[in-house]
Amino acid sequence: MKHDPVSDILKFITIQRIWNGRIIKIIGQIEHRAQKPDIPNYALYGEVGPAHFPDTLHCESIASRSRQLDWKIAPHRHHQLHQFFLLESGGGSIAMDGQTYELTPPVAITIPLLTVHGFQFQRETQGWVITVPQQVLDEVLKSTPDLGEELSTPAVVLATPEITASIMRIDREHSHPRKSRRGYLTHLVGILAIDFARALEQNRFELQKKGSTEKTHLQTFLALLEERFVECHNAGGYAAAIGITTQHLNRLCRQVTGRTTSDLIQERLMLEARRSLAYTRMTVSEVAYSLGFADPAHFSRLFRKNMGLSPNAFRQNLEPEI
Repeated sequence: MKHDPVSDILKFITIQRIWNGRIIKIIGQIEHRAQKPDIPNYALYGEVGPAHFPDTLHCESIASRSRQLDWKIAPHRHHQLHQFFLLESGGGSIAMDGQTYELTPPVAITIPLLTVHGFQFQRETQGWVITVPQQVLDEVLKSTPDLGEELSTPAVVLATPEITASIMRIDREHSHPRKSRRGYLTHLVGILAIDFARALEQNRFELQKKGSTEKTHLQTFLALLEERFVECHNAGGYAAAIGITTQHLNRLCRQVTGRTTSDLIQERLMLEARRSLAYTRMTVSEVAYSLGFADPAHFSRLFRKNMGLSPNAFRQNLEPEI
């Protein structure tokens, strides 16, 4: 089939739409077809053309489609559809817009329209896919624009009991036609959206709490270092006092200061050593003992390593200023 030559030119497409008073810009780049094929744009996976949703949404098990494809879903996107996934058992990974996430059940995923995504499921993974036309979701969220903003970014979160319950209710209603089906499914979509938004909010809180805890650990280490640098020269002693591993403390120090825990301990010792050599008449051995070194020779070697000269040479260079 001969395609339009215009499609062989690098171009940017900006799609703008109004969502509850907000302009959402989605910018995608279409590359030269000879270099990189277009990413498939499906209704449901593998189905080209408009999606048919007689009951407001589509609901199916993960296995029903993935088993036929050897549990691998190639990267693709949906032009007018928002998807919610729930994995109850099994697992695997998902690639979304260039980022790969491990999926360890129970886990839930929200995928906005035009998000490029693909899966590699473990065999016999069990779970559900809820596919909602964007116009239905927009209508549901019309009175709560903050939810629309929450769900405009793809995310992987721990599946809360509320998310699981909402998806199970959607599956039951979708599978058994009853009176007022369309209205009830629309109502359930709204509840599911709220459940996901709350899970996303809780996830951010946990990340902030984790960051705050790690900051506290580092502050505790620095305070302990100031108190105990004479009696404790090893990273393990400080880590044990804080209640974390030596590796964890070392990672925190590197992240914030660019130096290891041992580097910071030695820097504090050398600062005190320079002060003692410059402002007291203690011998080098006495300085070493005052800083907790059992062997003055060890102290002298460490001092030379850090300062580039021996303790005696350091003191001699300072004598005219004392």
